[in-house]
Amino acid sequence: MEPRRADFSTTLARYLSSKITRQLIGAITAFLRPRLLTPELFGVWTLLKLIPQYASYAHLGARTTLRVFYPWHLARGEGERAESLVSGAILTTLALDALVAITLLLFALDGHQDDALRQGLVAMAGMVLLQAWHHTAFAALKARHRFDLIGRANYLESALLLVTTLALLPTLGFPGLLLSLLITEAAIGVLLWRQAGIVPHWPRRPLRLGGEMIRRGWPIMSLELAMMLVVTADRVMAWVLLGAGALGHYGVAVMIVGFLRNIPGTAREILEPRLMGELAATDRDQLLREHLLRPALNAAFLMPLLIGPVALATPLAIDWLLPRYQEAVVPTQILACGIHFLALALVLRSLVVAFERQRHAALLVPLVLVCEGLSAWLVVRLGWGLPGIAATSVLGFALLFMLFRHTLRPQLDRLDRRERRQLDWIWPLFALNGALIWTLSLLPLGDGPIATTLRILVHIALLLLLHRLARARLALLSPLPWRRLLRLRR
Repeated sequence: MEPRRADFSTTLARYLSSKITRQLIGAITAFLRPRLLTPELFGVWTLLKLIPQYASYAHLGARTTLRVFYPWHLARGEGERAESLVSGAILTTLALDALVAITLLLFALDGHQDDALRQGLVAMAGMVLLQAWHHTAFAALKARHRFDLIGRANYLESALLLVTTLALLPTLGFPGLLLSLLITEAAIGVLLWRQAGIVPHWPRRPLRLGGEMIRRGWPIMSLELAMMLVVTADRVMAWVLLGAGALGHYGVAVMIVGFLRNIPGTAREILEPRLMGELAATDRDQLLREHLLRPALNAAFLMPLLIGPVALATPLAIDWLLPRYQEAVVPTQILACGIHFLALALVLRSLVVAFERQRHAALLVPLVLVCEGLSAWLVVRLGWGLPGIAATSVLGFALLFMLFRHTLRPQLDRLDRRERRQLDWIWPLFALNGALIWTLSLLPLGDGPIATTLRILVHIALLLLLHRLARARLALLSPLPWRRLLRLRR
């Protein structure tokens, strides 16, 4: 049963708490890897991690059809049709990911790779097959609003990955790191098989059902794929333009900022099924207010409260935990500021899909990728190195947001001008947050824990004051969710 609207903040908070716990425990695991690996090996690991990310789109849209259209069919009373999408997504995804796994094994047989890369390709072939079930089950659970089970899986994944990494990485080295990943993924698969209540049935015409799901989901998935390429292009460019060692340092920046990237994505995972379920019965202007203007405005004010502490604490964290990776400090701070635009782009993306503008957007996203690639080449030629690569990634996020806003302009033009103008706060908030982080970093307080804590407290206090003052002028800006979070804790 779909949760009530009033329960959205509670659902989001509980699900987000599981992901935050996963990130916090995962941060310990993540910091172990570069501490116990050389920058070159950590660069290989950062590159290998892209393979499951790219392979997660091998379903060609079948899983996207499940996630998006399952609640859409339920809202129309087509329960049998909705359930058929679950079986179709599982079978289609497993078949296509098996082809990817075979391809990886063939590359591993090529004698031109070194041992670490060859072992990694074999391990990633297994990961692709395991995550085919994992991700498809998650798609079905999200469509059914079963975020409780997803939360339990997040807790298990983080804890088991930490334990296996502690046990295997120091003893077996790089192969132990790969083995810990496979053991964890297999355990998550078993948990979902036993508790998700998902029993796929062989459909009467599996090829026809799979083809239909790909046809419906591909336009949406192509946009997701294009976005993922924009988000991960910086790692590929760091490897190609600067080498595996530089990618190892940059991988630390990506690892630290990963926590921030997950927050807007988590909200979208909960909001999108609800949005698709309301699409048939709700006025479109109201959908724009509740699912675009309000979330975007709140994200623009709330994300700096998270970005600032991460950026300001980065020098101390790297100095204490990863002293060999000092080159990652500035790229981390730049990437953290760029999450401001990525969060907003994710909010707008859901409305692009809901209003069936994804084909138009997907055709334009490659232009963003081209701009990002050319900018990366230029900044490396200018000698800006990893900070320049991070800046081009921020440029890509900002261009994504601008593209989606342009794509939705016909719908936004129907709203009152005063409502639309509230989105204009996005740009000064980004500039203010960046200037505030830079100014606080320059204060001659030192880099110790007391100075870092003081900088963070000043940053948070100023932004909270700004939020309080802005609420008097912005009708769509919500109060801070302290009371709901306190009720959740009780």
